[in-house]
Amino acid sequence: MKIVFANSAHVSAPERFVLRGGRWTRIPLKVRYGFIDHPKLGPVLIDTGYGPQVTNAGNRSAALRLYARVLNPKLVDDEQPEPLLAHYGYGCGDVRFVIITHFHADHVSHLGAFPNARFIASTQAWRTISRRSHMGNVAHGVFTELLPQDLEDRLVCTSSSNPVPAPLTLSEGADLFGDGSVLAIDLPGHADGQFGVCFATLDTPLLYAVDVEWHNTALLAGRSPGKPASLITHDGQASRTSAAAVRRFKAAGGEILLCHDPSDSRFDHGAGDR
Repeated sequence: MKIVFANSAHVSAPERFVLRGGRWTRIPLKVRYGFIDHPKLGPVLIDTGYGPQVTNAGNRSAALRLYARVLNPKLVDDEQPEPLLAHYGYGCGDVRFVIITHFHADHVSHLGAFPNARFIASTQAWRTISRRSHMGNVAHGVFTELLPQDLEDRLVCTSSSNPVPAPLTLSEGADLFGDGSVLAIDLPGHADGQFGVCFATLDTPLLYAVDVEWHNTALLAGRSPGKPASLITHDGQASRTSAAAVRRFKAAGGEILLCHDPSDSRFDHGAGDR
């Protein structure tokens, strides 16, 4: 099973905003999403990263235009989902599943590009989004205009997957494909219903911990940033609990990857070329 993480864009921010005690120098944060070439299911995506739907689509709402202006993501054209899939011999129509770790704009921008995909997401997250008003969702970083209108009809909730033991210090996860290879691990705090993705059958289990932190050093050294980063955390106590769980997994011998960490990973697309 091939596992690759592409970088859809860079977002520049002062290091101090993502690492307590960091410099004021701006650093380019990555905006990763995952690609799995599953032996039975074919191409599966984990989120979809940023795309032109956020940065320059003509029909964007005023709120989404403001969001894009403030964060100013710089797209990486050759690592958008369509060219990435083509690199591995697939097209968007071949994707049968997209795993949505949470519904923030930098994770769902391309969902409309996959007409044949089912969407795997948290039951809790979707119920919360469905109940909130448009502006209530915007206040939580969720832009429903980026979501396919038939998303609910194509939704597969993680609660429908069998819970199985997870490796090392993780207690259990939802077995997304029934073969124990890809587990959804609850990592609440950053956003409604956020979960990570654990590749349990690798020789060294890998946990994609998404946005538990944005910087690897902030996570492993306990240097979580204060304001303004803390202002957009959904639940501060839950976020700290999730970060502690990821640190225990790492200390027990697991490997971790974060969505926005600026350092390179051996799982990054093109890592073998560096």
